[in-house]
Amino acid sequence: MFRNYYRIAFRHLQRHKFLTVINVFGLAVGMACCILIVLYVRDELSFDRFHRKADSIYRLTKVESNSANGSMDHGANTQIAVGPALKKEISGIKDAVRIFTPGTTLYTYGDKKILEAHTGYADASFFQMFDFPLLEGDPATALSAPYTVVLTAGAAKRYFGQESPMGKLLKVGNKYNCTVTGVAADMPANTDLRMEVIQSFATLTSENSRWESQWFMFTNNATYVELAKDVTPTALIPLLKNFVEVHIGEITRKYGIEFFLELQPLKHVHLHPDSDSGGPDNTPMIWLYVAIAAFIVVIACINFMNLTTARANERAKEVGLRKALGAERRSLVLQFLTESLVISLLSLIGALLLVLVFMPVFNTITGKQLTLFTATDMSVYGGLLLLVTAVGLLAGSYPALYLSGLIPVKVLKGSFITPGRKTFIRRALVVSQFAIAVILIVASVVVYTQLRFWQKKNLGFDKDHLVNVYLDGIDSKAGLLRTAVKELPGVQEASRSNFLIGVGIMNGTAIAREGVDNKESFVANVISGDDALLKTTGIKLIAGRDFDPTMATDSTAAFIVNRAAAKRLGFADPLGKRIEWRPGNLTKHGTIIGMVEDFNFRSLHYQIDPVVYQIRPEDAEVLTIRLAPGDSQKQLANIERVWNRFAPDSPFNFSFIDQALQLQYTGERTMGKIFGIFAGLAVFIACMGLLGLSMLIARQRTKEIGIRKVLGASVTHVSALLSRDFLKQVLAGVAIGLPIAWYAMEQWLSHFAFRVHLYWWLFALTAFIVILIALFTVSIQSVKAALMNPVKSLRTE
Repeated sequence: MFRNYYRIAFRHLQRHKFLTVINVFGLAVGMACCILIVLYVRDELSFDRFHRKADSIYRLTKVESNSANGSMDHGANTQIAVGPALKKEISGIKDAVRIFTPGTTLYTYGDKKILEAHTGYADASFFQMFDFPLLEGDPATALSAPYTVVLTAGAAKRYFGQESPMGKLLKVGNKYNCTVTGVAADMPANTDLRMEVIQSFATLTSENSRWESQWFMFTNNATYVELAKDVTPTALIPLLKNFVEVHIGEITRKYGIEFFLELQPLKHVHLHPDSDSGGPDNTPMIWLYVAIAAFIVVIACINFMNLTTARANERAKEVGLRKALGAERRSLVLQFLTESLVISLLSLIGALLLVLVFMPVFNTITGKQLTLFTATDMSVYGGLLLLVTAVGLLAGSYPALYLSGLIPVKVLKGSFITPGRKTFIRRALVVSQFAIAVILIVASVVVYTQLRFWQKKNLGFDKDHLVNVYLDGIDSKAGLLRTAVKELPGVQEASRSNFLIGVGIMNGTAIAREGVDNKESFVANVISGDDALLKTTGIKLIAGRDFDPTMATDSTAAFIVNRAAAKRLGFADPLGKRIEWRPGNLTKHGTIIGMVEDFNFRSLHYQIDPVVYQIRPEDAEVLTIRLAPGDSQKQLANIERVWNRFAPDSPFNFSFIDQALQLQYTGERTMGKIFGIFAGLAVFIACMGLLGLSMLIARQRTKEIGIRKVLGASVTHVSALLSRDFLKQVLAGVAIGLPIAWYAMEQWLSHFAFRVHLYWWLFALTAFIVILIALFTVSIQSVKAALMNPVKSLRTE
């Protein structure tokens, strides 16, 4: 029986080649999009879920709230001292591991000097809490002693080639040597804990002995805890609250803030990089991508449904004859579902070819390393089988039930007419296709517009021709380096500070009006540097004066604030007002000598926070250089030669600030590309279906067209007649899709401090483009039908 079904299905598909191509290619494109998106989403959801203890591992996150201004800050950077204290004082916490990531670090072995981006420090139980297997060394002791280091297999090969690295010395910066005590397998791509060179945390605390006693110092340190069996995060809430009160309650009251510690499941970290209770949440985007995949498959399935039901007149006699000869409705349903499954199977083959061809491009766009087939991943094969079955049944169910329900008496009498309800359903499906396409197009345009806004927005400083040079290894010679660099041709200005433009200010401490109670303090971003920062960056001074190197008091008792800080301090005119800088036990008193316009010192995702600028070059970690327009490569080569004079053992490490700023929006840029590509494909698939549908409708109205032309109707009139109904459906789809798109994009944009407005012309332009494309598609077949010789049409009829 099934053999006969397949034979009939292939004959039927071969007889109607054009419609078969439309169905197969449309479904293939839809399936290919679905496969790519599912692979992407599955990878995003898989981060750090492979650890055996993943269900009992939590990351410690912090919440700082200030009741005075209603601000709330969420973050995953915790104090160095927290991890060991939690393990010691709270019995429900079985283990704690600290991971400190210092950023790019220089490592040297012999004549090999490599700047490692993925490096860090970890506590001794790191390889026992997390499943990163050691190829050499003991997981329990590899990171227990100071000045020890574990390398991944890839890093070990870079430094030692084919030699065993065990027991060899690796120099860190220009400071100390570490003994290699282990070699770990290369970490998988789906982990946020990726490190290729891991020093023991005991090394960090040996080099910075005071850090473990600093209970309100937040650096790039994350704390992960493993909960004891049957202990829940909820049960630890009061214990964590008491822990905070004991250790930092006095400090938080001094700063006038409330401070909380929360536990975030390890499995949530990738999609909630700050915490579960605040900060960026990438989960909605994941489900949005899933929705896009479903939408595109549905659009392709709608094409199949529409084209099949539109050909009901042609297949009616077949159904009538088979029913008259005794065929049951069940057998007819199976026949039509078999045809649908055959098309689905052929489409899957085409989809797999498309995925294999375009996978490298997709990986480039998303920054992933996705693969389709792996020998051990049976879920991929099961998923593909499920996709074929689901698409086949979804696309074929309605046509099968509809065609099998035709009444044979009416059909064989020749009085079969497509019922109005069925026509309505077909039109509704076309409307839904274009509504989905409009939503995707609007989304891609809005994302692109927001990215353009971020790129063009005035940040409050001149970002062009600015370079950050990292002062690792330069130590006390940083001032001499700056002086030498300023003398180079092509260098307009240079300034040392702790302000890494494009990333943020690397110090946040309390400030207040002079003499006020501690509870009126608030945390501000404090720039510590030399007197040339404003001249170098182009930050606009709007009141008062800049720092003057000839005035001794400027380096000891003077501050410059931004407008946000002045407002937060309560000063309408801040010039001459006295304030205090209160970092820990130290208090520095000074006078505000100038006020600058607010500037974006970090991503435009965030509001502008208060900033205080002081002379304190010993805290500088970055040399910011303004280059003259011209040959930047030559200018950088000159700067590198000067660098090598002062720090011959440290590599010259720099970044262009405009490029660093662009990296802040990588996620949105990826999203925009994905939206744009799949929106275009959605319109393409919908128009393919519209083309096939218009061809079938024109074929059904051949006699009508011939009579109209004989009676004098023009080609234009006939074309407009055939296009009008389709245009109504497209307009209805646009009308439904636009408000949904507006609401969705408003919700997305609401997460950004600086955003574009959704102007009416953006939606009008989208509607115009969709209508124009649809009209062009329908006109191809309409004009062809209108140009047909009426004598031939009527003779055929």
